[in-house]
Amino acid sequence: MLKTTQWQTLNDCKMNSENFQALLRNEIPSIRISQFASIEECHKLVLAIEKVGFDFYRNVEPPIGRIGITQFEYRNRDKSGYFDAVRKATETYNKVTYLSFDPLKRLATILRQNVSSKVQIAYENEGYGHYFAGLIRQINIALLHLDFAGLDAPDWTIGNITSQLVWNVYIKAPSQGGICKVYNRQWQPEDEKYKIPGSYGYDSSLVANSEVKHNIPLTGDLVIFNSRNFHEVLPGIGERITISSFIGKMPGGDLVFWS
Repeated sequence: MLKTTQWQTLNDCKMNSENFQALLRNEIPSIRISQFASIEECHKLVLAIEKVGFDFYRNVEPPIGRIGITQFEYRNRDKSGYFDAVRKATETYNKVTYLSFDPLKRLATILRQNVSSKVQIAYENEGYGHYFAGLIRQINIALLHLDFAGLDAPDWTIGNITSQLVWNVYIKAPSQGGICKVYNRQWQPEDEKYKIPGSYGYDSSLVANSEVKHNIPLTGDLVIFNSRNFHEVLPGIGERITISSFIGKMPGGDLVFWS
């Protein structure tokens, strides 16, 4: 059973090796890189995204628009379906970022400079190849949930991770609201009894007494938090567009990206 202790602070922390390791251990709530992207870079990305257009997840309410694929969609299916879709998803991601900049590459460079020289896209053996990383999403509301490969991908390479983070760069922030609430409550197997039937969400009573961090969306900022912690996105006024992926720490210490 995971032991939950109070976070050292409720403030955003700066990117450095010490804070990154603390985030992996769930000792702090978030790392924020202010002005990770310029307003001009974000504007160019929004124009590129509009040209490509969003798809919407099937059977997800409230609706979430996306460009790219997620392993989560394939968790109960043959792995080959996900990896067959990786090339097209990567090509589309590159088409969008070519017109501005590549957030994934920029963050990888920052992590190599500050945290570890071993940062790469996750790779599945047995001939499958690299994962996709760099999901583009339009989320106006997301139910209480968590993301952890130990639960979602136990038979995949990423299921071996020891800790999991998620980063989001806000390409377009709503004029009001759209806050991501992260709770100091990490998923444990017994929490599955709180799962809402027929939904990806969990009952809010699970986090009723938990410490909470409000991550405010600001255009151009990048925020990283521990995705094993339960989190949700509150409604906002105006579009909320992010680019994101997970960062997993492998048993040997390597950092890997995937979506």
